[in-house]
Amino acid sequence: MKFPVAGLALAGLLGAAAGAIAAPASAPAAKPAAPAPAKAQAENSALSPLLAMLEIGNPLPALPDCADKRTPDGRDVTGFCVELKGDGLMRQVGVPRAQRPSFMDGPFVLAFVDRNALVGLVVPTAGANSQQAAADSVSALYGKPFRQEQVDMPDKAGKSVKTLHAGWMHKPLTVELYAMPEDPNTGTIEMLLPQARVLMADKDAEVDKQLNPASAPAAKGGKAAAAKPAPKPAAKPEKPGSW
Repeated sequence: MKFPVAGLALAGLLGAAAGAIAAPASAPAAKPAAPAPAKAQAENSALSPLLAMLEIGNPLPALPDCADKRTPDGRDVTGFCVELKGDGLMRQVGVPRAQRPSFMDGPFVLAFVDRNALVGLVVPTAGANSQQAAADSVSALYGKPFRQEQVDMPDKAGKSVKTLHAGWMHKPLTVELYAMPEDPNTGTIEMLLPQARVLMADKDAEVDKQLNPASAPAAKGGKAAAAKPAPKPAAKPEKPGSW
């Protein structure tokens, strides 16, 4: 139903900033085209201040290190910033309180970067506790979702919670909102260009390879040992617009 890597990345966002993946790359890249939403609609969206700075399809802005933008208690940031660690493909970007929507969970979003182009954002949310406000904000940008459904999920106490799973298309951008099965009171908004999907698939393949390495062959003349791989999470269909 969703990319496994996105869930792993979101879990990192909900943890400490020290685990961030980040480091600006210097190589230039062609600017992907992502149609901008109508101005009148955008003004009604709580996501607009965030997307005004982090424009998907444009180069990632040059941002200061979050080490220089933390509040004294270390739990928030005072301005847009980036965690300068990692491989450069996924970067934690700090969003100041005035520019982040009320339904956003924590001060960081995850940016997917193809060389220097911002090709996707993952915005953590409070899941079922904020899903309608999040959905309304996305709809203000991109109109009615092409698909929307209610999904029952058990919370940590075992109580059934009704969560919203919805998707929007604003070609070439696709947007998906959902709650996390392991904790429906956390969720995400994925805003992705096709290049981001490629990066996510590559990362997923790397994680799968690490979790399920090929078994070493047995001694010569013996039968090759075959380790049974662990069940792989169901992948979301690659074709945008159909999960």
